[in-house]
Amino acid sequence: MKTPDILKTSLFIVLTLFLYSCKEKYPLPASLADKSYLVVEGFIDNGNDTTRIGLSRTSPLEEGRNPVMESGANVWIEGEENEFFPLTEMEPGIYKGGPFTLNENSRYRIRIETMNGKSYSSGFEEVKKTPAIDSVSWTREPGGVQIDVNTHDPKNESKYYAWQFEETWEFYSAYYSSYEYVNGQMVSRMNGADIFRCWQSNVSRSIIIGSSAKLNEDIIYRAPLIYIPDDSWKISSRYSVLVKQRCLPKNGYEYLEKMKKNSESLGSIFDPMPTTDRGNITCDTDPSEMVIGYVYVSSVEEKRIFITRGDVGRWRYMMQCPIDTIENNPEELKAYFGSGGYLAIIGLGMGTISHYTASSSYCMDCTQRGTNVKPDFWP
Repeated sequence: MKTPDILKTSLFIVLTLFLYSCKEKYPLPASLADKSYLVVEGFIDNGNDTTRIGLSRTSPLEEGRNPVMESGANVWIEGEENEFFPLTEMEPGIYKGGPFTLNENSRYRIRIETMNGKSYSSGFEEVKKTPAIDSVSWTREPGGVQIDVNTHDPKNESKYYAWQFEETWEFYSAYYSSYEYVNGQMVSRMNGADIFRCWQSNVSRSIIIGSSAKLNEDIIYRAPLIYIPDDSWKISSRYSVLVKQRCLPKNGYEYLEKMKKNSESLGSIFDPMPTTDRGNITCDTDPSEMVIGYVYVSSVEEKRIFITRGDVGRWRYMMQCPIDTIENNPEELKAYFGSGGYLAIIGLGMGTISHYTASSSYCMDCTQRGTNVKPDFWP
């Protein structure tokens, strides 16, 4: 029996929320609660990057529930000229391989065999060559910083683009800790620098696409990527973003465009229902089975920029961390420092230390909000 479109639509909304981390939730109808459809997410990379394919299953959205990852599958890239490139499951449902050097005059697809014995494949796609990123620019606006990307294809062949980014920022603890509580005693801290300066990272999760198809020239100018409000800790010291650009086939762009509209337009029940487009993935053993995803083949171009707090002028972010005064006696020291909830800033007194200034460990130990391992690319 064919699934009614209205129920397919509801399922697709749930899927979209899983894939793109939207805040709204849409309940799966009870009639589809036992359905489990394969979701294929990713692309085939030609060049210097890793091919990453994510496999998961649709399921009802419940509070705090994560997507059901499809583990134990065999996944490989297949070329029209009988080329095979296996992918390895690096974590549950995430299959990686490469970098691979593909024949730009051939076409490739993804093949999947799941543990339940079913076979899936994407359509054969031509290898798209991505033009270089011209620049990643930023603009200081009244409420924050806008980051954009610029590119063009002098051959006028690309027209459809997708971007992802990896952002990293340096930050500091509110205060430097000079003492620590060890075996009931306050001693000079030897690792103060290790908990004072840290880094945090984030990857893009929304769909960022652009097209020059309606223009006379294949030029993308100031396509918006990221907006950072000026109360954000991301530019409290130094911020960096690595932008990755890929060229899309027209069908792939149109598919992502529909997905983007679905994920951004979930308002009231009176809004137009999202699409039920399945993409280019089919189940070879059961062609009637619903499969979600679109896998394309493309090279990737990258560009990284840095922004410092001094570059952007006045920045409103400031970590609010009250300072307490702790008397230097066993009971007070144990009460504040024994559990690790507070860390000492400095000791004060005439000759001998009579008391310590302190703040919460969250404010004093930056490793509670990031890592103290300096990234390889950091200046």
